[in-house]
Amino acid sequence: MRRRICSIVLLAMTAVSCSIPDSGDVRTIDPEDIPYELNATTTAAPTTTVAVTTTIPASASTTSTSTTVPVEVVSLFYVAGAQLVPINRLLLTPAVAPQVLAALAEGLPEGDPSAGLRSALPTDFVALVEVSRGIATVDLPPSFVTELPGAEQRLAIAQIVLTLTRRAGIGQVTFTALSRPQSVPRGRGDLAGPGEAVACDDYANLLPTGYSC
Repeated sequence: MRRRICSIVLLAMTAVSCSIPDSGDVRTIDPEDIPYELNATTTAAPTTTVAVTTTIPASASTTSTSTTVPVEVVSLFYVAGAQLVPINRLLLTPAVAPQVLAALAEGLPEGDPSAGLRSALPTDFVALVEVSRGIATVDLPPSFVTELPGAEQRLAIAQIVLTLTRRAGIGQVTFTALSRPQSVPRGRGDLAGPGEAVACDDYANLLPTGYSC
């Protein structure tokens, strides 16, 4: 019986010594007292994933969960004066053509890289896009053809073509309106025939010096 009581006392002492303090105080440790293995700086190779942390409020505490999301860098083209320049944006991978076009239509991201840039696409722009054998077909809304001025159409079409042809597997773009072949302006102002494929080279004159297709 005496041995059993001693065992219980030892277990209780162990539980008390290993418990987490309720005070929540944080004690600062001198860096010189940290073992080298724990204090050494490591360099990790770049990855195509980002960690997203979500905090869910609870009645007496908060719970945080971290999820790794695979992403990739996508170049979206916007207007800078009379030229078009790319802005890099992270999208979920694989970034397929409809996803990329939707991101372009959302407009410029916030921050310094967007300073001085604008989009020629209408604010409510929505278009369908399908890719087959290296050609992306974009079905434009009727308002794009009837309401957007010619100069803005040229820049908007250039935004779409330059953005889509930067994607692997897309070399040309054709346009339709209400599923009917549509003529679109090229970079120099001439019109491509209804349903005629256009490519990056057709808008190369709108790219900054030193930037090629």
